[in-house]
Amino acid sequence: MCDFISQNKELFNALDIFINSIHDNEKTLMNTLHHAQSIFGYLPKDVQTHIADKLNLPFSDVESVVNFYSYFVTEPKGKYKIKICFGSACSNDNSSSIIHEFEKLIGIKSGETTKDMKFSLESGGCVGVCRKTPIVTVNGRVYESVTVEDIPSILENCNK
Repeated sequence: MCDFISQNKELFNALDIFINSIHDNEKTLMNTLHHAQSIFGYLPKDVQTHIADKLNLPFSDVESVVNFYSYFVTEPKGKYKIKICFGSACSNDNSSSIIHEFEKLIGIKSGETTKDMKFSLESGGCVGVCRKTPIVTVNGRVYESVTVEDIPSILENCNK
């Protein structure tokens, strides 16, 4: 038995309860993946394999869905998920300097997670709040009109 599976037996049991409670329909895989990510925080290969086995699907079907949708993540993320919007409006309003300052202050590049699992940093497309750009989100909390000078206080909020 894989170490990840044996170390997370309770989480796999919770996933099995969910899988056993759903009725077979075209949304079963998506619903299961969403639920699994809410349980585990991400979808490593062991979880994808488990889902494929339980739903009687080829692993490649599960993996391709996970890889297609940007919502699904296959690596663990930090406690604080920082996302800098790089949509058209935000890009015009200096998102590059914002992400570079976050990288400097927390010591990782975009797409990485700190070793202590405290912060994950990423850039992405429009988050849909274009009225006061640039936009930064931390665990879904929206910060508008962010300047480089605002970043230390944003990080300070993570420590409260």
